[in-house]
Amino acid sequence: MRRSGFVTDPLTCDVAPSTVPKPAPRETDFEKRRGVSRIEVRRGFAQCHVSQIEQNLMSRRLEALRAVAEAGVSIDFLKLTPSGMSFLVPEDKSSAVEDALRATNLHFSVRKGRSIVLVHAVNMRDEEGLIANIVQLAIGCGTTIDHIGDMHDRMLMVVPTSDADRVGKHIKTSLEAEERLGR
Repeated sequence: MRRSGFVTDPLTCDVAPSTVPKPAPRETDFEKRRGVSRIEVRRGFAQCHVSQIEQNLMSRRLEALRAVAEAGVSIDFLKLTPSGMSFLVPEDKSSAVEDALRATNLHFSVRKGRSIVLVHAVNMRDEEGLIANIVQLAIGCGTTIDHIGDMHDRMLMVVPTSDADRVGKHIKTSLEAEERLGR
């Protein structure tokens, strides 16, 4: 309803149109910047490998996982292999995992002193060659990569803790240098 130049609305009060402040334009980011946005290192893991399962692969894998669960240990980064599996556990729980797996009579190994290097990048899988470049940089600085995993916005590499900071820093400085050079 209009009345003498003012707009009347049951949800608003009468205000002269010229006195209504206009909101300042805001810049909105619908997309994050492409490329690597950050690198993170998570420490304190042990890597467990269950291997050489020759028969009843699925049931033996489940037996191992059940034993670890019953020991009260949560696993991360489960990877299935043709004859077993591997996963990460908190390093301070690795003895309990060893005891649990020993009771299954499965062949296994536990490597302590592992860290995860996470490389975050939006749409990582869409960036041609990015994952390969990151892996090449990590290997090039002399580390052993135990496992690699990727998602749409990050990749994970399990490496010895003694190498983790060096790997993260090398990847970061190398990618920054490439960006400055326009590659």
